[in-house]
Amino acid sequence: MRMRSLSSLIAAGIAVSIAVAGWEGYRLSSARDFNRLVDSGVDAAATQGSPEAEFARALSLAAHNDYEGAVRAYKELSRNTDGPLLQAVLYNLGNLHLREALQFGPESIGKSLPLAELSKTSYRELLRLNPQHWDAKYNLERALRLAPEREASDEEAPPLPQNSERAVTTMKAFTLGLP
Repeated sequence: MRMRSLSSLIAAGIAVSIAVAGWEGYRLSSARDFNRLVDSGVDAAATQGSPEAEFARALSLAAHNDYEGAVRAYKELSRNTDGPLLQAVLYNLGNLHLREALQFGPESIGKSLPLAELSKTSYRELLRLNPQHWDAKYNLERALRLAPEREASDEEAPPLPQNSERAVTTMKAFTLGLP
């Protein structure tokens, strides 16, 4: 009796192991098929509706120099994801903007400056989520070198002293030359 229950327990364990191995084999096969689609340049996100598929699509668009398409894909992902995938999206979006800004260079500041600002925004948002992201810190520093931020100086607009005259019309002993 004891031998029979032990053999049925072993048989059940083997059956569960075979089922788990079959399921993992199916998942591995699906992942390989998806990777082949991504490598071939086919729109893999159309075959699977997961955020990871959308991320792979955005990476593929960026790799094929489709800046506008990649930005749209990353922006859509940034609205619909969170956690580590959101961090990867923000980092890649910042990199995409920074690469595009560096292509224009300093001679075309009108085109590169807005892109550098967009990259700084992406990196800062990522650093708010994960302050220890060193790659984002480094790239933010590069973007700041490309487009430094103005610091408010005291010489530009000094504060008015209390009880001071604020308008020309209230100044004493001064005429505007009007009749």
